[in-house]
Amino acid sequence: MKNILIYCRAGFEKDALAEITEKAAELGFYGYGTPSENQGFIIFNTGEASGAEALIAKLSFNHLIFARQILAVNDVIDFEKGGRVQALLEAARELPLAEDLWFETADTNEAKAMAGLIKKIDKPLRTGWKKAGLLRKKAVGVRHHVFFMEGSQAYLGVSYASCRSEFPLGIRRLRFPTNGPSRSTLKLEEALLQFVPEARRQKDLYEGMHAVDLGAAPGGWTYQFAIRGIHTFAVDNGPMQKELMDTGLVSHMAEDGFKFKPPVKVDWLVCDMVERPILVAELMAKWLSEGWTQRAIFNLKLPMKKRYQEVSQCLELIAGQLSQKKMRYEMQYKHLYHDREEITVCIMVH
Repeated sequence: MKNILIYCRAGFEKDALAEITEKAAELGFYGYGTPSENQGFIIFNTGEASGAEALIAKLSFNHLIFARQILAVNDVIDFEKGGRVQALLEAARELPLAEDLWFETADTNEAKAMAGLIKKIDKPLRTGWKKAGLLRKKAVGVRHHVFFMEGSQAYLGVSYASCRSEFPLGIRRLRFPTNGPSRSTLKLEEALLQFVPEARRQKDLYEGMHAVDLGAAPGGWTYQFAIRGIHTFAVDNGPMQKELMDTGLVSHMAEDGFKFKPPVKVDWLVCDMVERPILVAELMAKWLSEGWTQRAIFNLKLPMKKRYQEVSQCLELIAGQLSQKKMRYEMQYKHLYHDREEITVCIMVH
């Protein structure tokens, strides 16, 4: 397959295309694409018959900022009314076998209007896939996706477990906790689930740790540590939620987040302050390079224009400072579903 299909938040198509174009060029794939505003996805043509699979194999999902999902696809499939199942089945015979089949759309109001069509076509398509022998349990890690754009068009593609989201539309939906201090708590919950998989939580996220939350009030991010039994220094001149303070796991430090220095080395630093991204990046680099924390999750608030370039500059600044100290670290970053005009970064020092 020659094309890559990337789902993204509507309005971030240019950023998603700029990112995949740059990363592809670094890996020797000189492709192109033309984004349409607010459509919630982009198509990147690698210019090679099997370029999409080859490129995806070299990418890491948590190192793609704006991609909610990434698929290898061929050209869009046009079908007449009543011929959808046959048209898609014929195209699917060219794909590798898969263990599952998903039907999706972009995350836009226009695309969601196709829910009735997808529900109607679900059973006949799944039956057709099974009868054609396209679904096999042995095809571990391979998934087929039918991405409907409108009633008469769809992309048919493949995702691979090594580089993809495991959630429909690339969206991890979370429920706001009854006693959560603010909806921002969902940002950190999603970040922890995305960047600290279950297999690593015994090492990187467990009861008894110590954390710092810069710009904490009223406690949305601190809450995520408290429910995990992690003591947190909540740094903010504003008030914290009373229920959170009553847990005995929170020390409220009424100080400026840019001037605060922890009384002891902590396991985690988190930050969701509304500041220029480069200033937050400099602050995070200082905490990590000084050894005040081993792990950090923070948000970079995005400018209106050249968002990908701004984020890249921030990540390069942090990487440069940590490299100067000869520190070994892992950096992950993502425009998460619960983010808006910001991206979330996770850095762990080894």
